[in-house]
Amino acid sequence: MVDEVGFTHGPRSRITEERRQAALDAAAVLQLRRSEIAACLARGEPCEAEVVARTLAGAQLWIRDEIRAWRELLTVRPSGTLPHLRVSLPYNREVIANGLRMISLWDWDGLKPEARRLLAGERVGRYLFGVGPVQMNIVDRRFVVLQGPFLDGEPTVMAVTAPDCVAAAWQYWHAAVASSYPADEDEAVELEGLTPRQRQIAALLAVDTRDEAIAETLGVSVRTVRADVAQLMAALGVRSRFAAGTRFREMVDDG
Repeated sequence: MVDEVGFTHGPRSRITEERRQAALDAAAVLQLRRSEIAACLARGEPCEAEVVARTLAGAQLWIRDEIRAWRELLTVRPSGTLPHLRVSLPYNREVIANGLRMISLWDWDGLKPEARRLLAGERVGRYLFGVGPVQMNIVDRRFVVLQGPFLDGEPTVMAVTAPDCVAAAWQYWHAAVASSYPADEDEAVELEGLTPRQRQIAALLAVDTRDEAIAETLGVSVRTVRADVAQLMAALGVRSRFAAGTRFREMVDDG
């Protein structure tokens, strides 16, 4: 089944080598086009792109300012950690509630196991695991946000409308999506006897996350978290939060 942006129900437990290679090949083409545009900007020559932010912090601020006007955001992320997701997931829920259509594809190999489990239990938004080695945003099907040139020793982010680069971005997007499957179907997170939210909480407890931070990350009340933690401890047969996190890590390692 394929929708208008190329979403497919891919292989549940693995990514075929053919689809992996197709995504890598498309990523290489996009990288080539990106490098050409970045070099043009670095030389100060006219091109169908502009530097919109400097440094990672600047890029995050730019996106937060601009995203209110966007209607659709298709993203590919080559890596992710649990601390990063603790910040980004609540924000994603907010912008989705405000009307943004967002699909996020994460490179399976670039995700920490606990990050995969947190994404797998997320019920707001569409999250995919697949092959995505190059970071990219396609905004409203109008332009692509990519890593820009280094200027004065600082990394930048650029918005590109050049047709050949946009076409390469779409080719990469479709190849990456063809390699993917829904995050909640990842076999590594199917631990018998635990609900999706219990798995999320267990992953957070495994890295010693406090109740208040868990509540903020999952978008629920602290009271709900504490009730869920108690149920999780009972399900795992342990008597402390620390033991719940430890037991969860053991279950994951054994699996």
